[in-house]
Amino acid sequence: MYAIRLELVAPSAGGGCAESAGAGPVRAALLRLPLAGARVCHVRVRERADGLAAVCFLTAPSLLAAEHALRAGTAALVGPDGPLGGWSVALCEADPWIALGRWQDRAHR
Repeated sequence: MYAIRLELVAPSAGGGCAESAGAGPVRAALLRLPLAGARVCHVRVRERADGLAAVCFLTAPSLLAAEHALRAGTAALVGPDGPLGGWSVALCEADPWIALGRWQDRAHR
């Protein structure tokens, strides 16, 4: 299982899904993403002032495959026909602390 950090930024102009999107609906959308060669098993989403931050836990053949699959899936999520149309993906990459098994070190910094 691989942990991928994701940051979604809301569009500057309000309207549509941007006003109503919250952690719960986005978590559900991420869990349902059709990903080639990977599967989202668990998601933690947190609301921020400029959008949403998430950590997605995926099963995939490799860390790189997990990153690529989630990038493609989130591109569809924020695309014009996606539930977060108009949003942008600011970050979609492996969490280095979790990937290296050093997640406890970060908590003590």
